[in-house]
Amino acid sequence: MEGILYKVRESLNYVKPSEGAVAKYILNHPEQAVTMTVNQLAHASYASPSAVMRYSQTLGYKGFKDFKLKLSGDLAVIDLHDLEQETLSPEDSIDKMMSVITNTNIQSLYSSLQLLQKDQFKTANQYLINARKIDFYGIGASLLIAFDAVQKFMRINKACTAYSDFHMQKVSAVNLDDRDVAIAISYSGETQEVLDCVQIAQSKGAKVIAVTKYANSHLSDMADAVLYVAAQEDEFRSAAMSSRIASLNVIDMLYTACAYEDYDKSLAHLNETYDIIQKSQKEET
Repeated sequence: MEGILYKVRESLNYVKPSEGAVAKYILNHPEQAVTMTVNQLAHASYASPSAVMRYSQTLGYKGFKDFKLKLSGDLAVIDLHDLEQETLSPEDSIDKMMSVITNTNIQSLYSSLQLLQKDQFKTANQYLINARKIDFYGIGASLLIAFDAVQKFMRINKACTAYSDFHMQKVSAVNLDDRDVAIAISYSGETQEVLDCVQIAQSKGAKVIAVTKYANSHLSDMADAVLYVAAQEDEFRSAAMSSRIASLNVIDMLYTACAYEDYDKSLAHLNETYDIIQKSQKEET
């Protein structure tokens, strides 16, 4: 799976108008697009053949033929109706609200799995396995993800930090070196506070892993490994609901892969931390 239709939808936020016309036609007629030539798609989307070729390359494919091949593969296993985002209105029932929110989160997880590049994930995992220390950077909802990551990685004896104070994030970044790793979490990829920390961390030799949306962003350009997440946010965008779920899932993947690298040692640390917490709870009662 390539997650092509998600990539096409997201590309509408940054491609040129001529390429955007191609993208809109593909989104509305994906099954027809895979049977077309460059000239046919250009004619159907009121664009030029060069715009079709540029658009294919913008998405990271060698050309339109390569793009069609990957899109065809996706369509063979995807239910196109699943890609439609159902919206809510104030008049909707609680039952519908529960269903829409759940389905949106499920779709974000599924789309994120398609977007994750295995080579990038393997690179990120190796960085974490070798890391002396792991710094997590995030603002707002992304900071909650960072806190969740810290409590997971600390359970397997990985030294890590996540500070709510932006200045402390920068101080922490200054103290990194080439043995360390920074994980920057920003769905937009443009959160200035996070970018500042990334720049500092890299200047100290640390490797940077980005957890961000599929798009051309400053964060994805700066990072040594990029893990893309998908989300379908509605008018309550500031709540960052589905993007938070998708990012938490990526953290769970990284944590599990890192823990399983040395299963026996990780299990011993998990048991030890579990026992000490249980002991503390008994003493409190």
